[in-house]
Amino acid sequence: MKLSKTIIAHRYGSALFALAKEKDVRKDLLAELLELKKAVKDEPRLMIFLTSKQISLSTRRSILEKMAISSSELAANLLRMLFDYGRISSLEDIINEYIRLNDIFEETVRATVTTAIPLEEKQKSKLTSAFAKLVGANKVILDEKVDPTVIGGVVLRSDDYVYDGSLKLKIARIRRMLLK
Repeated sequence: MKLSKTIIAHRYGSALFALAKEKDVRKDLLAELLELKKAVKDEPRLMIFLTSKQISLSTRRSILEKMAISSSELAANLLRMLFDYGRISSLEDIINEYIRLNDIFEETVRATVTTAIPLEEKQKSKLTSAFAKLVGANKVILDEKVDPTVIGGVVLRSDDYVYDGSLKLKIARIRRMLLK
C-alpha cells in the first residue's frame, strides 16, 4: 500500500520534531530546514535530478551526500533516509509539517497581509500585536503582499481567519446595496 504525501509528511515531520525537541536542537534545525527549503525552491531541478530514474543511483547519491555533509546530523539522516526509502520528493512537505508543528509549539501564527501600498514598520507592529491578541498567539509572522486593486485598507489571512477591511470590499458592498 502506497502512503499519501500528507501521511508521509505528518509521520516524518512529527518524528523529526519530537527528536529535535528531545535533543534540544529544535530552533537550530528549524533554521537549517528553512534554508534547505529555500535551496530546493530556488533550484527546482535539484528534486528532478534526485528523483530521476534516468540518472544513475550512484550519481544521485553523491549529490545527496554533498548536501548531507554540510548539514547537521539530524538533517543529514533525514536526507539519507528519505533518499533510501524513495521519499525524497516529500522533503518540502516534511519541512512544512515541521514548521507547522514548531509554530504550534511556539504559539506562532503565520498570516498574509495584502495592502495597496507597502506598510510602514509602525503599522506592521500594530497590526501584528492586534492580530496576536485576536487569535491568542505569542507571535505573528506576516508575509506582506502589495496589490493595488485593494485600493486601500488591509486584507489579512491566516489558516483559520480572514479579515477583509479593504476599500475594494466596501465599494463592492455599497454597489450591491445600490443595485437592490
